[in-house]
Amino acid sequence: MAKYKGIIFSGIQPYGDPSDNLIYMSYGWRANFLKSANTQMRYQVMWNGLNENQAPSKSNFNAGNNKGDIINMVFKVYATTEYPYPVTFENWDLVATIKKTRDIANKSYDTTAPSNETPLTYQRFTIDISQLCQDLLSYSLVPINKGTWQASEWGGMNGGQTKQDNVTETISDYNVSRNGAYRHIFVTAIPEVILANGTIEEVTGQNPLQFNKIAVINSVAQYEQQDIFYNLKYIIQQFTSISSDASRGFMSLCPNFTQTGNIPFLKQVRTDEEAEWLYWYQKSMFNGSTGDFTSTSRLKVETYLSNGTAQNTMYLSDFNSNLLTTTRSNLEVFQKNQNRVCVQNVSPVYINANAQDDGGNALTNQIDSSTSYYKTHLEYINAEDNLVLNGNFASASDWNLGTGWTISGGEAISTGSNSYGGVKQTSTPSLQVGTTYRYSFEITSYTSGQVRFVIGQTDNGFNYTSTGVFTGTITYTGIHPSGASFLVSPWGDFVGSIDNVSVQANPTTIRATEFRYFGIDRETANIPYGFVRFHWLNRIGGIDSYTAKRNITQGLSINRDTIETKSADRTWYQDDQLFNGADVNTANYISNTMRGGNLYKGGREVLNVKAQRNNSVYTEPLNKQTADWLEEIMTSPNVWIEMDTEATARGNTVNPFQRPSTKEYMPVIITNSDVETLNQETGLVKFNIEYTLAHKVQTQRN
Repeated sequence: MAKYKGIIFSGIQPYGDPSDNLIYMSYGWRANFLKSANTQMRYQVMWNGLNENQAPSKSNFNAGNNKGDIINMVFKVYATTEYPYPVTFENWDLVATIKKTRDIANKSYDTTAPSNETPLTYQRFTIDISQLCQDLLSYSLVPINKGTWQASEWGGMNGGQTKQDNVTETISDYNVSRNGAYRHIFVTAIPEVILANGTIEEVTGQNPLQFNKIAVINSVAQYEQQDIFYNLKYIIQQFTSISSDASRGFMSLCPNFTQTGNIPFLKQVRTDEEAEWLYWYQKSMFNGSTGDFTSTSRLKVETYLSNGTAQNTMYLSDFNSNLLTTTRSNLEVFQKNQNRVCVQNVSPVYINANAQDDGGNALTNQIDSSTSYYKTHLEYINAEDNLVLNGNFASASDWNLGTGWTISGGEAISTGSNSYGGVKQTSTPSLQVGTTYRYSFEITSYTSGQVRFVIGQTDNGFNYTSTGVFTGTITYTGIHPSGASFLVSPWGDFVGSIDNVSVQANPTTIRATEFRYFGIDRETANIPYGFVRFHWLNRIGGIDSYTAKRNITQGLSINRDTIETKSADRTWYQDDQLFNGADVNTANYISNTMRGGNLYKGGREVLNVKAQRNNSVYTEPLNKQTADWLEEIMTSPNVWIEMDTEATARGNTVNPFQRPSTKEYMPVIITNSDVETLNQETGLVKFNIEYTLAHKVQTQRN
């Protein structure tokens, strides 16, 4: 049970605090919890047992306390997409074990007074794990026309190494990759010491050094252009200051978050497009300054007419299915820390089919022929204490039941033939006239009828007629004549059940992100050529998209390998004498091949054919902002186009839940060798995007 002399502690690491050695490494120390996998990610252990210029020796081993010099440091690198973090090492994925000898000693080149030099008092062991993290990350696509991916941990359609695929489980480590968009990284270090007999042994009986956990994304922003390596812009979390500056951003460098004066930069989308993605890293959903929990998280979408007049307001919240929740004061809220990448579809087709109003009711066709543009942002609603007692119906207490209502199994159940009374709260909290209260309740089963929520004597006119969680706001105008403070009441005979009733006073809405602006492109596609819709892994690790529409060309480039074989005899034909005068039309030939006259075979033959499709499309004339952004298509390792074919439609036919569109992503390889993003002489530039399908053209062998 060998041990090491002295102490070890962390030197450099990607994420530190003001008390560690990072305070001496950079301005204001470095507190980046979220890191780019494409920057240096150094981990350093410092040991005070020897000076930097001293060598470890077996002669320093102390048999009395079984302690010796450290000769190696064994770093273990773990990764996961789970949060909360796995408790034990065994539940993390061990991705690497690195044995590192001590760093090369620093040398002073001041030769004027070498006797005055003082060697550094620590030995250091340093590694860089950035390349390991790059190998863990790739991309994670969400199927076209789906709202979000099914599970944050597993992500969507992930890149990376192809997995073994001979099992039938829905989720299996053997055939499903974890989310390619992000990882949590955990690094430990345990020393190896040199014993008195010269053997080297890993330390036991002393806990390994554990570094701070971090998250990594697959971002590659440019040092000379962006500062995302140095700030927290792409971490979305709740602080009071966000509501005023909303500087937190989505994982995209598309300039559609900018404005010139009051004129926003509009990213053009078409009303028939089904996949427009916003990715972001969701860290905290808790206001640390006031202790507020978040009860509602959603993307707010607002549409506008061409003159800037507001048109419609709606909400998207599919990504909520990937967030962690907890219960506080009988109210379901989001857990404080989420630490995961989220994604939401904000395409016109998806918005029109799935948007909801503030009460959770379905809205349709909110983007119509008069809509000029829309904007969206992520917002939170803070949770106050639930004013409803026993809102989860754990018992029948605190509720008066109208005709046809019972409480059983943690639900309030209505069998129909209801009176207006419904289910009403017996307690009377101090409600303030003129105050707006936010309610939430769940219809857990529905057969027929409709139900409304009433606070005091007021409702907001919403009738709920399906299962789901419904929210809304009501301004209190006074007590209900029956004395009920809160009332869930049928508007007509209601057959179904409800649960999880809550009412909150003065909910605070916080804008958590920047705005993103989208303009509606109504140009008619040039049939039969259509337009080309590109998606690509962008420089922040999300997925961006763009539709190119000009001068589409398609073709094939073909290479053939030929061989020369012995020629068949082509100088004469065999006649029908073999059949002794039999009618040639009825002769029993074995086949239609005869000796001689084999003109159908040449002396040279094609051994194999290699072909690839060559495609080209031009963009619209691009201003410098757009050209700088679309440069990403040319440098991205992963690019797709949307295709709608018989083959792609099969997925929608077989499983419309997993593939809700007849379109699929088809991988392409960009073949441009250069691209011009600025030309002062000609003005606006146009990209000619040249590409070939990554699926090779299948050809027969000879």
